[in-house]
Amino acid sequence: MEDKGEVLYEIGPKFNFFYELTMPTGRRLKSALTGVIISIVLLIVLFLCKGYITDFNNEIIMSIYNIATIVCCIAIVVTIIMLIGRISMQILEYKGISYKFYKDCMVYENDFLSQTKKVIEYSNIREVEIRRTVTDRVMNYGVIIIYTNADRVNGSATILYAIKNTEEHYNNIESLIHNGNIITNPIKTEDSYNDLKGENDLKNAMNKNEEYNESNAISDNDPLKRL
Repeated sequence: MEDKGEVLYEIGPKFNFFYELTMPTGRRLKSALTGVIISIVLLIVLFLCKGYITDFNNEIIMSIYNIATIVCCIAIVVTIIMLIGRISMQILEYKGISYKFYKDCMVYENDFLSQTKKVIEYSNIREVEIRRTVTDRVMNYGVIIIYTNADRVNGSATILYAIKNTEEHYNNIESLIHNGNIITNPIKTEDSYNDLKGENDLKNAMNKNEEYNESNAISDNDPLKRL
């Protein structure tokens, strides 16, 4: 395998349940969620109608009602399990996707279930586009599209879905592809941000402790303080 050198920049999709509901990639989640909502609504309607049904005092109607209630309960359980399963699959799929940027090329990899790999040379990239709807901007998500010279023939492009902090990533990718450098430092994850915040809090506490000790030393050397 050809050595492409050091990875200069790397990003990947970030799962967000509410954002997925607005995206084409979330159609399986929407269908499962719709099934859950419909099952719950039907069960609520059955409970509200229970008083009217019991007034008939008909065993056949009551049997149908009980069967319908059981079916709705089963449907709720099944659709919830289906929704959880699809959420888990989507999270695992996103974890298997990466976009790595080297000095001269970009490598797209998807290791979820079957493996997909695609290498795009920077010299073949003709345009990088960012797309963000109003919802995307509110949730700080978006899509980055990378067009290559070959895309003019087959009408396709490499689409980076579910990218958080899209504008920062877009600016860095644009600069890396055309100028060979990154405008800003790679965006920190929440874990690294929390680690950095913890380090800053520790430094501030140590600085306060040093100032306190220094003030105590000054007061100890003051003869008026000892009287």
